[in-house]
Parts: sequence; C-alpha cells; structure tokens
Amino acid sequence: MKDSGLGSFLAGVVIGGLVGAAVGLLLAPDSGERLRGQVGDFVDTRRTAFGDAVNEGRAAAEKARADMLAEYEAEATERNAAQGGAAGGTATEGAAS
Repeated sequence: MKDSGLGSFLAGVVIGGLVGAAVGLLLAPDSGERLRGQVGDFVDTRRTAFGDAVNEGRAAAEKARADMLAEYEAEATERNAAQGGAAGGTATEGAAS
C-alpha cells in the first residue's frame, strides 16, 4: 500500500504551527496586555486630539457665521436706508408738486 502522505502533512502543519507560535512569543516586542494598553493610550490621545479639532472647527464656523450675519444685516440696513430715503424723497416731492 502506498502512503498518501496526509498524515505526514498534518503532522508537519501541527509542528510548524507550534514552532511558529513559540518563535512569535519569543520575538514579540511586548506582552499582549501591555500592547493593548499602548494601543488604548494611542487611541485615547487621537480621540482627544480629534475632539479638540472638531471643537476648534465648530468655533471657527460659528464665528464665520456670526461675521457673515453681521455683515449681511449691515448691508441690509444700508439698503433699507437708501431705499427709504429715496422713497421718502419721492413721496415728499410728489406731495409738494
């Protein structure tokens, strides 16, 4: 009978997996718990920075909105004054005629 080699292949996979896991544990820079702590700290720092950037952007947008609204209201007041003065002058001139 011929051996199909399946048993040898599976034994090689298991032994290779064990050797790979052992080498990975020996060469890993940090423990899993420490690495998770570092990743958590990194994420917290970035989350805080992102929140600060969002708040700064929101404040800048609100300031720009307020400035644009003030400018619009000033221009509207000037237009109304100009139209009111022209309309009032015409009405007065028409009554005098």
